[in-house]
Amino acid sequence: MTLNSRQRLQYADTFTMKQRLCTLIAGSLLLLFPFVHAQAVFPDQAEKGEQQRQAFIQAARSYLGAPYVSGGTTKRGMDCSGLVWRAGQDGPGLALPRTVVALSGQAERIADANRQPGDLLFFNTTGRLSHVAIYLGGGSFIHAASDGNRTGVIVSSLSEDYWRRTYRFSGRIISEGLSYSDTYTPADSGTGGDSAIDRARKDSTGGTSSFGGESFPFEGSFGFRFSVTGGVVWGIMPGESPFRGGNLTGEASWMRGVDVYPGIGFGFCTDTQTGSISVPLFLSLTMKQGFRVFIGTQFHLMADDELDASPQFPGILGISWNSRPAEVLGQKFRFYQSAEYSHFPNETFSRGFRFVSGLTFVFDR
Repeated sequence: MTLNSRQRLQYADTFTMKQRLCTLIAGSLLLLFPFVHAQAVFPDQAEKGEQQRQAFIQAARSYLGAPYVSGGTTKRGMDCSGLVWRAGQDGPGLALPRTVVALSGQAERIADANRQPGDLLFFNTTGRLSHVAIYLGGGSFIHAASDGNRTGVIVSSLSEDYWRRTYRFSGRIISEGLSYSDTYTPADSGTGGDSAIDRARKDSTGGTSSFGGESFPFEGSFGFRFSVTGGVVWGIMPGESPFRGGNLTGEASWMRGVDVYPGIGFGFCTDTQTGSISVPLFLSLTMKQGFRVFIGTQFHLMADDELDASPQFPGILGISWNSRPAEVLGQKFRFYQSAEYSHFPNETFSRGFRFVSGLTFVFDR
Protein backbone atom coordinates (compact mmCIF):
# COMPACT_ATOMS: atom_id res chain seq x y z
CA MET A 1 0.00 0.00 0.00
CA THR A 2 1.37 3.38 -0.99
CA LEU A 3 1.76 6.33 1.36
CA ASN A 4 -1.07 8.18 -0.40
CA SER A 5 -3.35 5.16 -0.01
CA ARG A 6 -2.61 4.92 3.70
CA GLN A 7 -3.26 8.64 4.08
CA ARG A 8 -6.61 8.34 2.28
CA LEU A 9 -7.61 5.41 4.50
CA GLN A 10 -6.54 7.29 7.61
CA TYR A 11 -8.56 10.31 6.46
CA ALA A 12 -11.59 8.12 5.75
CA ASP A 13 -11.33 6.48 9.19
CA THR A 14 -11.03 9.89 10.86
CA PHE A 15 -14.00 11.26 8.88
CA THR A 16 -16.12 8.23 9.80
CA MET A 17 -15.18 8.62 13.45
CA LYS A 18 -16.12 12.31 13.38
CA GLN A 19 -19.48 11.40 11.87
CA ARG A 20 -20.07 8.93 14.70
CA LEU A 21 -19.04 11.47 17.30
CA CYS A 22 -21.31 14.15 15.84
CA THR A 23 -24.15 11.64 16.03
CA LEU A 24 -23.16 10.89 19.62
CA ILE A 25 -23.17 14.58 20.56
CA ALA A 26 -26.58 15.05 18.96
CA GLY A 27 -27.86 12.00 20.82
CA SER A 28 -26.56 13.40 24.11
CA LEU A 29 -28.44 16.64 23.52
CA LEU A 30 -31.60 14.69 22.75
CA LEU A 31 -31.19 12.78 26.01
CA LEU A 32 -30.98 16.08 27.89
CA PHE A 33 -34.01 17.56 26.12
CA PRO A 34 -36.67 15.80 28.27
CA PHE A 35 -35.21 17.35 31.42
CA VAL A 36 -35.66 20.84 29.98
CA HIS A 37 -38.97 20.06 28.34
CA ALA A 38 -40.33 18.67 31.62
CA GLN A 39 -39.87 22.08 33.21
CA ALA A 40 -42.05 23.72 30.58
CA VAL A 41 -44.91 21.25 30.06
CA PHE A 42 -47.61 21.05 32.74
CA PRO A 43 -51.24 20.00 33.16
CA ASP A 44 -54.01 22.52 32.67
CA GLN A 45 -53.76 25.73 34.66
CA ALA A 46 -56.24 24.93 37.45
CA GLU A 47 -54.72 21.51 38.11
CA LYS A 48 -51.22 22.96 37.97
CA GLY A 49 -52.09 25.65 40.53
CA GLU A 50 -53.50 23.04 42.91
CA GLN A 51 -50.42 20.85 42.52
CA GLN A 52 -48.19 23.80 43.29
CA ARG A 53 -50.18 24.69 46.40
CA GLN A 54 -49.99 21.16 47.75
CA ALA A 55 -46.27 20.95 47.02
CA PHE A 56 -45.80 24.32 48.77
CA ILE A 57 -47.68 23.19 51.88
CA GLN A 58 -46.01 19.78 52.06
CA ALA A 59 -42.59 21.39 51.77
CA ALA A 60 -43.45 23.76 54.65
CA ARG A 61 -44.74 20.87 56.77
CA SER A 62 -41.43 19.05 56.33
CA TYR A 63 -39.86 21.74 58.55
CA LEU A 64 -42.28 21.31 61.47
CA GLY A 65 -40.30 21.35 64.70
CA ALA A 66 -37.37 23.34 63.32
CA PRO A 67 -36.26 25.94 65.91
CA TYR A 68 -36.66 29.65 65.31
CA VAL A 69 -33.47 31.37 64.16
CA SER A 70 -33.53 34.90 62.74
CA GLY A 71 -32.32 34.75 59.15
CA GLY A 72 -32.47 30.95 59.10
CA THR A 73 -33.61 28.91 56.10
CA THR A 74 -32.76 25.30 57.09
CA LYS A 75 -33.93 22.63 59.54
CA ARG A 76 -31.24 23.86 61.91
CA GLY A 77 -33.16 27.12 62.23
CA MET A 78 -35.87 29.06 60.40
CA ASP A 79 -37.57 32.45 60.55
CA CYS A 80 -41.03 33.26 59.18
CA SER A 81 -40.08 34.56 55.75
CA GLY A 82 -37.32 31.96 55.54
CA LEU A 83 -39.94 29.22 55.85
CA VAL A 84 -42.00 30.71 52.99
CA TRP A 85 -38.89 31.19 50.86
CA ARG A 86 -37.62 27.66 51.51
CA ALA A 87 -41.02 26.00 50.99
CA GLY A 88 -41.41 27.83 47.67
CA GLN A 89 -38.05 26.55 46.50
CA ASP A 90 -38.31 22.99 47.85
CA GLY A 91 -41.93 22.42 46.80
CA PRO A 92 -43.14 24.02 43.57
CA GLY A 93 -39.72 25.42 42.65
CA LEU A 94 -40.62 29.10 43.12
CA ALA A 95 -37.87 31.60 43.88
CA LEU A 96 -39.71 33.94 46.24
CA PRO A 97 -38.69 37.16 48.00
CA ARG A 98 -36.84 36.67 51.26
CA THR A 99 -38.47 39.31 53.53
CA VAL A 100 -41.99 39.90 54.84
CA VAL A 101 -42.24 43.33 53.19
CA ALA A 102 -41.01 42.03 49.83
CA LEU A 103 -43.41 39.08 49.99
CA SER A 104 -46.33 41.42 50.71
CA GLY A 105 -45.37 43.54 47.71
CA GLN A 106 -45.13 40.57 45.36
CA ALA A 107 -48.32 38.82 46.50
CA GLU A 108 -51.76 39.60 45.08
CA ARG A 109 -53.92 40.82 47.95
CA ILE A 110 -57.15 38.82 48.26
CA ALA A 111 -60.32 38.95 50.35
CA ASP A 112 -60.41 36.73 53.41
CA ALA A 113 -63.43 34.89 51.98
CA ASN A 114 -61.33 33.88 48.96
CA ARG A 115 -58.41 32.40 50.90
CA GLN A 116 -57.19 29.00 49.77
CA PRO A 117 -54.59 26.63 51.23
CA GLY A 118 -51.20 27.85 50.09
CA ASP A 119 -52.04 31.56 50.33
CA LEU A 120 -50.03 33.80 52.65
CA LEU A 121 -51.21 35.50 55.84
CA PHE A 122 -49.56 38.75 56.91
CA PHE A 123 -49.42 40.04 60.49
CA ASN A 124 -48.47 43.26 62.25
CA THR A 125 -46.78 42.15 65.46
CA THR A 126 -44.35 45.07 66.00
CA GLY A 127 -46.18 48.14 64.73
CA ARG A 128 -45.54 47.22 61.08
CA LEU A 129 -45.83 44.17 58.83
CA SER A 130 -43.43 41.80 60.52
CA HIS A 131 -44.74 38.24 60.25
CA VAL A 132 -45.90 35.92 57.46
CA ALA A 133 -47.48 32.48 57.51
CA ILE A 134 -48.79 29.88 55.05
CA TYR A 135 -52.52 29.21 55.19
CA LEU A 136 -53.51 25.54 55.53
CA GLY A 137 -57.30 25.88 55.44
CA GLY A 138 -59.91 25.77 58.21
CA GLY A 139 -58.40 28.82 59.91
CA SER A 140 -55.04 27.13 60.58
CA PHE A 141 -51.63 28.14 59.28
CA ILE A 142 -48.00 27.04 59.47
CA HIS A 143 -45.31 29.54 60.40
CA ALA A 144 -42.04 30.08 62.28
CA ALA A 145 -42.87 31.75 65.59
CA SER A 146 -40.24 33.67 67.53
CA ASP A 147 -42.15 34.29 70.79
CA GLY A 148 -44.81 32.69 72.93
CA ASN A 149 -45.36 29.34 74.59
CA ARG A 150 -44.33 27.54 71.40
CA THR A 151 -41.63 28.74 69.05
CA GLY A 152 -40.09 27.49 65.85
CA VAL A 153 -42.04 26.03 62.94
CA ILE A 154 -45.52 25.23 64.28
CA VAL A 155 -49.17 25.15 63.25
CA SER A 156 -51.40 27.83 64.78
CA SER A 157 -54.97 29.08 64.30
CA LEU A 158 -56.54 32.42 63.45
CA SER A 159 -58.98 31.72 66.26
CA GLU A 160 -56.19 32.29 68.79
CA ASP A 161 -56.54 35.75 70.31
CA TYR A 162 -53.03 36.98 69.52
CA TRP A 163 -53.10 35.99 65.87
CA ARG A 164 -56.64 37.26 65.40
CA ARG A 165 -55.60 40.69 66.74
CA THR A 166 -52.40 41.00 64.74
CA TYR A 167 -53.68 39.58 61.43
CA ARG A 168 -53.82 42.20 58.62
CA PHE A 169 -54.50 40.62 55.22
CA SER A 170 -54.04 37.63 52.93
CA GLY A 171 -51.96 37.45 49.76
CA ARG A 172 -51.70 35.00 46.89
CA ILE A 173 -48.40 33.95 45.32
CA ILE A 174 -49.58 30.73 43.63
CA SER A 175 -52.37 31.21 41.12
CA GLU A 176 -53.65 29.72 37.89
CA GLY A 177 -51.22 30.84 35.23
CA LEU A 178 -48.08 30.74 37.36
CA SER A 179 -45.47 28.13 36.51
CA TYR A 180 -42.81 26.29 38.41
CA SER A 181 -40.23 28.54 36.82
CA ASP A 182 -41.53 31.84 38.25
CA THR A 183 -38.56 33.71 39.62
CA TYR A 184 -37.80 36.62 41.91
CA THR A 185 -34.46 38.37 41.78
CA PRO A 186 -32.81 40.05 44.77
CA ALA A 187 -33.04 43.38 42.95
CA ASP A 188 -36.84 43.32 43.39
CA SER A 189 -37.63 45.52 46.35
CA GLY A 190 -41.20 44.45 46.86
CA THR A 191 -42.24 48.09 46.96
CA GLY A 192 -43.00 48.66 43.32
CA GLY A 193 -43.02 47.16 39.85
CA ASP A 194 -44.89 44.10 38.72
CA SER A 195 -45.94 41.40 41.15
CA ALA A 196 -45.46 37.73 40.35
CA ILE A 197 -49.11 37.64 39.33
CA ASP A 198 -48.67 40.64 37.01
CA ARG A 199 -45.62 39.06 35.40
CA ALA A 200 -47.54 35.85 34.83
CA ARG A 201 -50.36 37.77 33.15
CA LYS A 202 -47.87 39.57 30.89
CA ASP A 203 -46.32 36.24 29.97
CA SER A 204 -49.69 34.77 29.00
CA THR A 205 -50.50 37.78 26.81
CA GLY A 206 -47.19 38.02 25.01
CA GLY A 207 -45.55 40.62 27.24
CA THR A 208 -42.09 40.50 28.69
CA SER A 209 -41.58 37.62 31.07
CA SER A 210 -38.93 37.10 33.69
CA PHE A 211 -39.64 33.40 33.82
CA GLY A 212 -36.45 31.51 33.25
CA GLY A 213 -36.86 27.97 34.54
CA GLU A 214 -34.35 28.63 37.30
CA SER A 215 -32.64 25.34 38.07
CA PHE A 216 -31.00 26.57 41.25
CA PRO A 217 -32.07 30.08 42.42
CA PHE A 218 -29.30 32.27 43.83
CA GLU A 219 -29.34 32.55 47.64
CA GLY A 220 -26.42 34.87 48.34
CA SER A 221 -26.06 38.54 49.15
CA PHE A 222 -22.99 39.76 47.25
CA GLY A 223 -23.70 38.20 43.86
CA PHE A 224 -21.07 35.46 43.60
CA ARG A 225 -21.67 31.74 43.27
CA PHE A 226 -18.78 29.35 43.90
CA SER A 227 -19.17 25.87 42.44
CA VAL A 228 -17.06 22.77 43.06
CA THR A 229 -17.59 19.80 40.72
CA GLY A 230 -16.04 16.36 41.01
CA GLY A 231 -16.65 13.62 38.50
CA VAL A 232 -15.56 10.58 36.53
CA VAL A 233 -14.13 11.01 33.04
CA TRP A 234 -15.42 8.36 30.63
CA GLY A 235 -15.87 7.56 26.96
CA ILE A 236 -17.50 5.03 24.66
CA MET A 237 -14.86 4.53 21.98
CA PRO A 238 -14.80 0.97 20.55
CA GLY A 239 -12.01 -1.19 21.96
CA GLU A 240 -11.22 1.22 24.79
CA SER A 241 -12.03 1.07 28.49
CA PRO A 242 -14.98 3.37 29.27
CA PHE A 243 -13.25 4.68 32.40
CA ARG A 244 -10.70 7.35 31.53
CA GLY A 245 -9.91 9.24 34.73
CA GLY A 246 -11.18 11.90 37.10
CA ASN A 247 -12.00 15.59 37.03
CA LEU A 248 -12.20 18.26 39.74
CA THR A 249 -13.05 21.89 38.99
CA GLY A 250 -13.74 25.09 40.89
CA GLU A 251 -15.67 27.98 39.36
CA ALA A 252 -16.82 31.47 40.34
CA SER A 253 -19.88 32.96 38.59
CA TRP A 254 -21.57 36.35 38.74
CA MET A 255 -25.33 36.00 39.43
CA ARG A 256 -26.72 39.51 39.89
CA GLY A 257 -28.60 41.50 37.25
CA VAL A 258 -27.95 39.12 34.34
CA ASP A 259 -29.96 36.39 32.61
CA VAL A 260 -26.87 34.37 31.63
CA TYR A 261 -24.23 33.96 34.32
CA PRO A 262 -20.56 34.52 33.31
CA GLY A 263 -17.93 32.52 35.14
CA ILE A 264 -14.24 31.71 35.36
CA GLY A 265 -12.72 28.52 36.67
CA PHE A 266 -9.82 26.10 36.87
CA GLY A 267 -9.44 22.43 37.57
CA PHE A 268 -7.41 19.25 37.65
CA CYS A 269 -8.03 16.37 35.26
CA THR A 270 -6.51 12.97 34.51
CA ASP A 271 -7.20 11.17 31.22
CA THR A 272 -5.76 7.74 30.41
CA GLN A 273 -6.67 8.07 26.71
CA THR A 274 -4.08 10.80 26.27
CA GLY A 275 -1.90 9.86 29.24
CA SER A 276 -2.42 13.39 30.49
CA ILE A 277 -2.56 15.15 33.81
CA SER A 278 -3.85 18.65 33.10
CA VAL A 279 -4.83 21.92 34.74
CA PRO A 280 -7.64 23.53 32.66
CA LEU A 281 -8.40 27.26 32.85
CA PHE A 282 -11.73 28.27 31.33
CA LEU A 283 -14.47 30.84 30.88
CA SER A 284 -18.12 29.84 31.05
CA LEU A 285 -21.68 31.02 30.49
CA THR A 286 -24.44 29.32 32.49
CA MET A 287 -28.17 29.55 31.75
CA LYS A 288 -30.95 29.52 34.33
CA GLN A 289 -32.08 26.07 33.23
CA GLY A 290 -28.71 24.62 34.27
CA PHE A 291 -27.09 24.44 30.83
CA ARG A 292 -23.55 25.76 30.51
CA VAL A 293 -20.95 26.26 27.78
CA PHE A 294 -17.26 26.62 28.50
CA ILE A 295 -14.01 27.23 26.62
CA GLY A 296 -10.41 27.67 27.70
CA THR A 297 -6.89 26.34 27.64
CA GLN A 298 -5.02 23.58 29.47
CA PHE A 299 -1.58 23.30 31.05
CA HIS A 300 -0.48 19.69 30.72
CA LEU A 301 1.73 18.47 33.55
CA MET A 302 2.27 15.31 31.52
CA ALA A 303 0.93 13.65 28.35
CA ASP A 304 1.77 10.82 25.98
CA ASP A 305 5.13 11.38 24.25
CA GLU A 306 3.64 11.62 20.74
CA LEU A 307 1.30 14.46 21.74
CA ASP A 308 2.07 18.17 21.61
CA ALA A 309 1.49 19.21 25.22
CA SER A 310 1.94 22.94 24.68
CA PRO A 311 -1.02 25.15 25.76
CA GLN A 312 -3.62 25.64 23.02
CA PHE A 313 -6.66 27.85 22.63
CA PRO A 314 -9.13 26.40 22.59
CA GLY A 315 -7.53 23.59 24.54
CA ILE A 316 -10.79 22.59 26.22
CA LEU A 317 -14.39 23.29 25.23
CA GLY A 318 -17.75 21.70 25.89
CA ILE A 319 -21.31 21.84 27.16
CA SER A 320 -22.71 20.71 30.50
CA TRP A 321 -25.95 20.46 32.42
CA ASN A 322 -26.78 20.53 36.15
CA SER A 323 -29.95 19.12 37.67
CA ARG A 324 -32.12 20.78 40.29
CA PRO A 325 -30.58 20.44 43.76
CA ALA A 326 -31.05 17.59 46.21
CA GLU A 327 -30.14 17.86 49.88
CA VAL A 328 -28.17 15.31 51.91
CA LEU A 329 -27.02 15.99 55.49
CA GLY A 330 -27.89 19.66 55.09
CA GLN A 331 -25.72 20.10 51.99
CA LYS A 332 -27.22 20.70 48.57
CA PHE A 333 -25.72 19.06 45.51
CA ARG A 334 -26.63 18.72 41.84
CA PHE A 335 -25.97 16.01 39.30
CA TYR A 336 -23.48 17.15 36.65
CA GLN A 337 -23.07 15.88 33.08
CA SER A 338 -20.79 17.27 30.40
CA ALA A 339 -19.67 16.44 26.88
CA GLU A 340 -16.31 18.04 26.16
CA TYR A 341 -13.26 17.98 23.92
CA SER A 342 -9.67 18.14 25.16
CA HIS A 343 -7.60 19.37 22.20
CA PHE A 344 -4.08 18.31 21.25
CA PRO A 345 -2.88 19.54 17.83
CA ASN A 346 -1.61 16.17 16.60
CA GLU A 347 -4.21 13.75 17.95
CA THR A 348 -7.31 12.20 16.45
CA PHE A 349 -10.62 13.72 17.50
CA SER A 350 -11.73 10.48 19.16
CA ARG A 351 -8.98 10.59 21.80
CA GLY A 352 -9.95 14.05 22.99
CA PHE A 353 -13.73 13.66 23.07
CA ARG A 354 -15.01 12.59 26.49
CA PHE A 355 -17.81 12.80 29.04
CA VAL A 356 -17.71 13.82 32.71
CA SER A 357 -20.39 12.66 35.16
CA GLY A 358 -20.40 13.78 38.77
CA LEU A 359 -21.76 16.07 41.47
CA THR A 360 -21.67 19.85 41.88
CA PHE A 361 -21.67 21.60 45.26
CA VAL A 362 -22.61 25.29 45.28
CA PHE A 363 -21.85 28.04 47.78
CA ASP A 364 -23.65 31.38 47.27
CA ARG A 365 -22.14 34.54 48.69
